[in-house]
Amino acid sequence: METNSKVKILVVDDRPENLLAMDKLLKPLGAEVHKVDSGEKALSEVLAHHFAVILLDVQMPGMDGFETATLLHSNKQTANIPIIFVTAINKDHNYVAKGYQSGAVDYLPKPIVPEILLGKVKVFLQLEEQRLALEDVTKELRWISRKNKLLLDCAGEGIVGLDKAGNITFINPTACELLGGTEESFLNTHISQFLFDATDGKPAIDQWRESDIYRECLEKGGTLKQSTDLINIRQGTFPAEFNIAAIVNGRNSVQGAVFVFQDITERKQMEDQLLRMAKYDSLTGLANRTLFREFLQSSMDRSDRYHKNTAVMFLDLDHFKEINDQLGHDAGDQLLSSVANRLESCIRKVDLIARLGGDEFAVVLDDVKNSDDARTVANKILSVLKEPHELGDASKKVGTSIGIAFYPDNGRDADGLIKAADEAMYVAKNEGRNDFRFYSDLKH
Repeated sequence: METNSKVKILVVDDRPENLLAMDKLLKPLGAEVHKVDSGEKALSEVLAHHFAVILLDVQMPGMDGFETATLLHSNKQTANIPIIFVTAINKDHNYVAKGYQSGAVDYLPKPIVPEILLGKVKVFLQLEEQRLALEDVTKELRWISRKNKLLLDCAGEGIVGLDKAGNITFINPTACELLGGTEESFLNTHISQFLFDATDGKPAIDQWRESDIYRECLEKGGTLKQSTDLINIRQGTFPAEFNIAAIVNGRNSVQGAVFVFQDITERKQMEDQLLRMAKYDSLTGLANRTLFREFLQSSMDRSDRYHKNTAVMFLDLDHFKEINDQLGHDAGDQLLSSVANRLESCIRKVDLIARLGGDEFAVVLDDVKNSDDARTVANKILSVLKEPHELGDASKKVGTSIGIAFYPDNGRDADGLIKAADEAMYVAKNEGRNDFRFYSDLKH
């Protein structure tokens, strides 16, 4: 017998060999069999899944089958799940009556006779299939009801009714406002004008016919949810999230679709702001440690793919603490911002500068040919930083110590490369400051 993949059986037995044997016996039914070894686990499992039937061992340590069945039967959520006791049955009337009183619908004596087991379980699987089929019909009716309610009542979202060709047959006031026109001007026009720019000389209607929206909804009769830019015919594009669902008749023929959308400009702005907070330093606007590591890993991956090199430079400002202590933290922040601006002038757009914290900075040079490329950048950094920084009424000079390491020569992963650059930077600082050192030149 074939069953819906959602149809599930729960087997409860404290002996692993019994669970294994029961799983094998039930396999011909094609149901999804869940197995647990205690009553306590059975109570947890039924809260996470809907079972067509439970095969429950009576004699188990801890909570026995009678107690488990009683608790299941007393819970509104699980009270209607059929329970079949599996036991070396005691034919005493009181014993049998206790089982039925605790919620069981039947007994299966051990040793199990496969034909009897399958015959009894099959009945409950068929009932479950019928229940699921009815549930699917109910869901479909609920969706139709919700769709109609949206068409009439939902003023907070743009709602557009379409015929099978994609022409607009209904549009609510919110949709008119978001798309920049009136109901009269939009009715009987094609939805593609709001979805696609006529770029590269390709008409919007042609892009529509090749789109997932047309294929999934108006050809296949399905639904689709996407985020995209929609077109306001007066003001240009805006970010939106939409759902589109096909309208299908009783013969499974697509009659049209309902297009529901909302402007997510504010949400996108919030997401962008949160992204900046998560990956960029709030003081300097440079990448922070998180983005630095992500970029470094991507650069290393590109180096592996194209057999190139990645260089990492660690920078630590010289005597920054003295300036900070003398002039105060505001002046220190101004100095860090000034340093960040000058560092950005020293690298290509494909490279990255990050502030790791305090007065520590890092540079990732993507796709460098040899050490001369990094040497050129390091000298440029030393040159631009030696000029005085204007800090309110004061003017201060600050140098930096730089350590340079290369992937894959000086480290086989991000942590190893970072450690090598850091070590080279400390050597530069200890040997006089305002200079750079290559990790490959150090004595190890």
